Amino acid sequence: MIGGVCAVLVLSGATGSAESAGPIVAAGPNAAATCDPENPSAASDIDGDGRADVAVGMPLNWNPASVDIRLTGSPSIVMQASDLGAGNGEMDSFGEAITVGDLDQDGCADLVIGAPYEGQSAASDGAGGVEGQVHLVFGKAGGVDTRVSLMLPHDSSRDDHFGAALALQVRYDPATGKNVHDLYVGAPHATVNGHRLAGEVFRYTIAPSATGRVAATLREVRTQDSAGVPGHAEGSDGFGMVLAATEGGVLVGDPQEAVGKVLDAGALWFLRVNAAGAAISSRVWTQNSPGVPGIAETEDGFGKALGVRGLQAVIGVPGEGLGSRNHTGMIQVFTRTSATGDFKPGKAINQGTRGIPGRMERSDLFGSAIAVGTALLCPESTDVAVGVPGEAIGTRRRAGSVVLIQVSGERSCPAKVLRQGSGLSGTAEAHDKVGSVLGLTQGRNDLAEDGADRLLIGVPLEDIKGLRAAGIVQSARGGLLVNGVVQPYLTFSKGYQLASAYGAALSQPAAPRTAR
Repeated sequence: MIGGVCAVLVLSGATGSAESAGPIVAAGPNAAATCDPENPSAASDIDGDGRADVAVGMPLNWNPASVDIRLTGSPSIVMQASDLGAGNGEMDSFGEAITVGDLDQDGCADLVIGAPYEGQSAASDGAGGVEGQVHLVFGKAGGVDTRVSLMLPHDSSRDDHFGAALALQVRYDPATGKNVHDLYVGAPHATVNGHRLAGEVFRYTIAPSATGRVAATLREVRTQDSAGVPGHAEGSDGFGMVLAATEGGVLVGDPQEAVGKVLDAGALWFLRVNAAGAAISSRVWTQNSPGVPGIAETEDGFGKALGVRGLQAVIGVPGEGLGSRNHTGMIQVFTRTSATGDFKPGKAINQGTRGIPGRMERSDLFGSAIAVGTALLCPESTDVAVGVPGEAIGTRRRAGSVVLIQVSGERSCPAKVLRQGSGLSGTAEAHDKVGSVLGLTQGRNDLAEDGADRLLIGVPLEDIKGLRAAGIVQSARGGLLVNGVVQPYLTFSKGYQLASAYGAALSQPAAPRTAR
């Protein structure tokens, strides 16, 4: 681990890429767009038109990996690592993790893009160093500012996979009286005290800079061997592979954690920070912890997926079984006891729970993906979308589905299931595994909505016109607005591609600061 780290990098108007390099732009920008610091949608609005935009990762499209930035009021932009002056973009998993937030606080959202197989330098990248990189790319009126980009400073080693997971949190900084962003970066393959693949989590504070665009400060790197973090680093834990930011810190899911002698049972950490942004003692839960339903069992994968919104956190346990029915899956709800306090375990939910659609069946993997947002199901409530990629639809095995469940709110709404052909466009097909990838945008994405998050559903295994695994992105509520036109679903903006797995990663918004 690294102790006492305080590295600062200030970004000004320079970029590491050549002047001629840049993403592919379909047409000119929307002249009506503007970056307005008073923009209520700034956390998700990249192009400044007042609506939430979507970034779709194509990390499995290795020649090269790309991020397709789908703007509501402007043409789409396809970006690769080489556009940012980093390597050649091949086999770097650029876009494996994406989060968005208004880092420089100019009123347009900015992108944070993980490339865990990218080298720290052109030489390292060419030699297969794959330490991993994280790129910051800034939004502007009508698109993104390709003149300015930042690669975060870090000292990861070969094969650490820095950038495999990202989480962003807005935090009030009492020292300046302003908001800043805490960016958490997972390096789940890092060696810790001789234990290979033990994993670590970096935290950076990102704030607007008087001498440049932003200043990124590395605050600390924490592992299971860090002071105040329960447990100890072990080989193949993969600590940092699943992250979800929340006020007061970050939740870290470790589905490969052994509980006693029970392998891959899984655990959940809350790496905490105080109001001043200093690391403080952390918490850990397993299914053997007091108040957590169930018991730790082999391959339960507790913490395989995470979602947080406000006072509610939901943890996916897709390997949970019932009798001889293995991997039926479940979710575990946690509730924050106060706006800045700790989390308390609550109810567990599976497809055998009263009011939840479906049945508990072998290999359903209920809980493989989680998204928690506002009004996904019920107005003025907090709801969770649960991916069930192993669900059979009739005779179509592993067609997959998504279940919407209310977790808090004054008005009660029944749970709802979404499938292709029923709540989602398209036709349910075997092995599509709908529900394997979920994302969110905060606030409006179309012309009519207000005050609701938008659920995004990636279907990277969808076949299109005979092209296997070309992939699509769907919305749970109508279509998606792209360049002023509502689309029933999204495909790669440059055309269908065989095995591009479009939708294998979706942008996640910064966790907002809790109103006081």
